[in-house]
Amino acid sequence: MESKEVFKKVFKGVDSLYISYRGELREGVKECLEEKKRLAQSDDETEQALSRMVINFHLFEVKDRGAKGFSFILVDNWYRIQISGSEKKVMPTIYVQVSSELLTGHGPESAISRLRKIVKKLLVKIEEETVSRADIFVDFTTNEKLEDIKSISWITRAKKLAVFRYCDAFTGLVIGQGGDISARIYDKTLEIGESNKYYLKEIWEKRGWDTIQTVWRLEFQLKRVCLKEMSINTFSNLMEKVNSLWVYCSNDWLRLAVKDETVNRTRWMTNPMWEKIQGVRINDGNLVGVLREVDKSRVPSDKTIFQNGMGYLTSFAAKEGFKKVNNETVISFLDIGKKYLEKLTNGKEEDYLEIKINNKKKKYNKE
Repeated sequence: MESKEVFKKVFKGVDSLYISYRGELREGVKECLEEKKRLAQSDDETEQALSRMVINFHLFEVKDRGAKGFSFILVDNWYRIQISGSEKKVMPTIYVQVSSELLTGHGPESAISRLRKIVKKLLVKIEEETVSRADIFVDFTTNEKLEDIKSISWITRAKKLAVFRYCDAFTGLVIGQGGDISARIYDKTLEIGESNKYYLKEIWEKRGWDTIQTVWRLEFQLKRVCLKEMSINTFSNLMEKVNSLWVYCSNDWLRLAVKDETVNRTRWMTNPMWEKIQGVRINDGNLVGVLREVDKSRVPSDKTIFQNGMGYLTSFAAKEGFKKVNNETVISFLDIGKKYLEKLTNGKEEDYLEIKINNKKKKYNKE
């Protein structure tokens, strides 16, 4: 049997990116957003379905509620855009969360280039672009038993360290939670079952994952205060200094050491696995992503649709005395369902279903 390596990198990059922009909204943009938000808040589902906005080939859903400091929220599978309706300069005009799937598939530079085209449709001029938060990571396999590592072996500037378990199995730890810098080390193979990011497994396999070993993710979250201290303001600054950020985080801010008899823990030797982690370079040239197509829509997975759908069908079959789910069962389900909707809608079941479909299209960013 092939021996497991102390460290094998299977992916790396930028997982989360939050960007803010300052500028003046174009004429008519605020009024359009107000109208779309009004439609989203309507009690009439026909009007709710119209609360969508096309910007630079993106079909955004306009939410019925804003967020603290931001009156409007636009969402698709690539971006979550928060827009301030106020002329006060306390808050940024626009605050954007870039999806991790887009960053993985297209890379951060492409993701931000496309975002700027959208922002230019909203602002007369981009006066300022600021990185508000960035998460950088490496996915890896190892023969190190992470669950056996004692807290004392983590040499860190942070004050907090929390260990997480699921059904008594070690799943990871968080260091410095809530701080300007924090780190997470967690079982990414387990987390995929909740996040449905199964495309990562294909990426890992192409980079040598054996499909059996646990893939761990080490992720550093860097907030605005920390980025500012390191003179990282713009996205260009981030790309220029992302490797320096990794070096600082994995050498100065956090280090895994090998415990010995020395009283001063800072003098303990660095764990061999961690030495490999310290040598990772997030941007080794052109951080372009894996060149994978990323759908702008937010359609649910087949697993979600068909497992839930079959759940309702099997419930119906049991209730009506069917032994199988076949054509007869489905036809009966539709027939009885149609009669139920006829009563519910006073004979307007087709209109009712059309409205429901249009609202799903709005929710899923589909034409």
